[in-house]
Amino acid sequence: MKKVNIALAQLICEDGKVENNLNRLDNVVDKYGHSHDLILFPEAFIAGFPSSEACRTLAEPLNGPIVKHLERKAREANTSIVVGLYEKDGENIYNTTVLVGPAGLLLSYRKTHLWVDEADAVKAGNCFRSCSWQDTKVGLLICYDIEFPETARAVASMGTEILLVTDGNMDGPVHRVAIQARAQENQIFVAMANRLGQIEDTTFVGESVVVDPYGRIIAEAGHEEEVLSASIDLSLVQESRQHYHYLKDRRVLIHTPSKEIGKEVWEIKI
Repeated sequence: MKKVNIALAQLICEDGKVENNLNRLDNVVDKYGHSHDLILFPEAFIAGFPSSEACRTLAEPLNGPIVKHLERKAREANTSIVVGLYEKDGENIYNTTVLVGPAGLLLSYRKTHLWVDEADAVKAGNCFRSCSWQDTKVGLLICYDIEFPETARAVASMGTEILLVTDGNMDGPVHRVAIQARAQENQIFVAMANRLGQIEDTTFVGESVVVDPYGRIIAEAGHEEEVLSASIDLSLVQESRQHYHYLKDRRVLIHTPSKEIGKEVWEIKI
């Protein structure tokens, strides 16, 4: 299997300032896109964490101008972009992360585990998803999702080898430990891009990280703005499962079978 080059864009996000945040995204894609297969941005990076009313105003359907903009940038740089935004579907608003490649929108995921008062602004999603990408399978989770082992287990059970996490976390050690655990217990790669900056008394700490299937940190960022590069050797997934395979050896099987909902896109409903 080939190596995959990914970049984690650990950036400050301006809440409610979509144009400014898109400009920052564009600059990163222009600079790093041609040398990386994928660029991962933080949770809700397009709009940040504005008020509930602003979330509704700034939300768009997945065929709207924001996703079309991401599709154009992915084509121009010949890369894939993973970023969080607010999705409007009928009367519902979701905290959604999208995976967009040169061919267009490949995967979308609605955050299933909402943090504290987040339900005042958005509705929880009801499924986990995985898709084929670059001769492997990738899945998406968002922030608080990773504090529950069942989330990554569901995504991994669909054959996912790389789990991509958009994050907006203010307590770095919690998510650093969770990320390592999710990678090791599922024997997959996990990459997490966290935001920086301050909202009133809340400080987003950064500490973005890439972890291999053994739970080892292979690249990590500090507490400043940076774009972190990492090379993922996908052969480590099979190597880590050579003598024991947690997904096959487990005796507690509590999950709904996945089904293919589109061309090389799989889903588990909850």
